[in-house]
Amino acid sequence: MVRIIIADDQLLFRTMLAEMLKKDAEIEIAAECGNGEETLAACFKLMPDMVLLDIGMPNKGGIEVLRELKAVLPDVRVVMLTTFEDDENIKTAVLLGADGYLIKELTPDALIMAIKSIHNDMILFHRGAYHVLQSALEAQQNLREQKLAIGDMVFDAVDISIIKLIVQGKSNREIAALLHYSEGTIKNRVSKILSVTGFSHRSEISVFAVNNQIV
Repeated sequence: MVRIIIADDQLLFRTMLAEMLKKDAEIEIAAECGNGEETLAACFKLMPDMVLLDIGMPNKGGIEVLRELKAVLPDVRVVMLTTFEDDENIKTAVLLGADGYLIKELTPDALIMAIKSIHNDMILFHRGAYHVLQSALEAQQNLREQKLAIGDMVFDAVDISIIKLIVQGKSNREIAALLHYSEGTIKNRVSKILSVTGFSHRSEISVFAVNNQIV
């Protein structure tokens, strides 16, 4: 049995969706919610298996609900079910741990199959969302392949981005959040930059960046 909370600000849509899903003997609708605050309260109280979450909701949007819900209840499956195929929403949803990104134009049978698949530890994305992720990965790969040589030192694009953020006074944690890496990865990258340049302190990296017109 999959216990589901439906979160959508359109009353007609969520009511019709609930009635449709109830016809499947393996699905139980735990609650129907019309805004972000109501959704979070229902999740914390009812502890569902899954949330079908729209992005464009009042009070708190779906992305904000996803962030707060995964921080407290990481094992609850969160599936973005939306009409919005916005690139940034898709990438942010993935980074925040969404278990699926589906479009409302799905047929009832396809949605039920997707719900059961996600409940059984699969991650599912609509084809349009998948293409956005492909493009993002390709862009990231292209960025990594870009190099900057200064003397006998060679820096890739990630190194350069880190150096620029160090100049701005950003901490490793802030850099990690901005570049979508773990804090440990950024710490290792900074250590590598210090080793390559022969510096002992990140303030020297800032001077180096200015002197070599990296910023």
